[in-house]
Amino acid sequence: MSLLELPDVRAFQRPDWMAFEAPAQTLDHYDAAVSATETDDDTVITIYGQIGLDPLSSADNSERRISRALRAIGQRDVTVNINSPGGNFFSGLAVYNLLRMHSAKVTVNVIGQASSAASVVAMAGDEILMADGATLMVHNASGVTIGNKFDTQDATDILTDIDAVMAEIYAARSGADPSTVSGWMDRGRGAGTCFSVKRALEAGLASGKLDQGLVTADADAPKPAPPARVLEAALIAQCNMSPKDAKAFVSQFKAETRDAPAAVTRDADTVREALTALRKTLTS
Repeated sequence: MSLLELPDVRAFQRPDWMAFEAPAQTLDHYDAAVSATETDDDTVITIYGQIGLDPLSSADNSERRISRALRAIGQRDVTVNINSPGGNFFSGLAVYNLLRMHSAKVTVNVIGQASSAASVVAMAGDEILMADGATLMVHNASGVTIGNKFDTQDATDILTDIDAVMAEIYAARSGADPSTVSGWMDRGRGAGTCFSVKRALEAGLASGKLDQGLVTADADAPKPAPPARVLEAALIAQCNMSPKDAKAFVSQFKAETRDAPAAVTRDADTVREALTALRKTLTS
């Protein structure tokens, strides 16, 4: 178990008609080149990219991979290096619970970002260290809902419950009053608050600074996957499609947009526009 008294958060049942993704503002500032200095330490877990299955790089930051890594580490102290814009809340909560239940000390190093769902993961650390220039962002939960008025009402109820859970976790870790934490999350109509190292330390969301010698900018960082692969991964992860069905859908989608004046799937810089167009297609 964690060395701290952290909330034992109940699991949420993810509905098929609701999907989560990293906020646009954190994706815009996400730098995949920032990572921890390489070591041969087999007690280090890296979480780079979106939480869950990252549609931008196909990186696996799901609870399944983290669970396997923790089993391999056993009853030893573990270090978790995070540079993530957020992503799937359900995966983030599951990873938080896995780290919270680890039998030895958990040190979380925020290398670049720990935003949205990634900030929930970070709270599981017995020690949370942030590099100079790193940020930690908390906000109200948001999701994409496909369905009728009952589904949208259910989505509102789920998002309200998720906000309450996140506030409980942040309050327990920081020692701040729940109303203060809710204010952090509600700021900017739910866009939330981005904490610098200094502000995170003052707020109790971090416990120390990370040695800058442990941070590097990797010029050979993985590049975004081809747009077609990105869309397939998003459909599989967010819409529960089979790989076969996702590939067929993307083929059809590409054919329908082939003659567009500016093809939204031309390169990695327009991935978000492609996903937006895909969402409109799914909901039309």
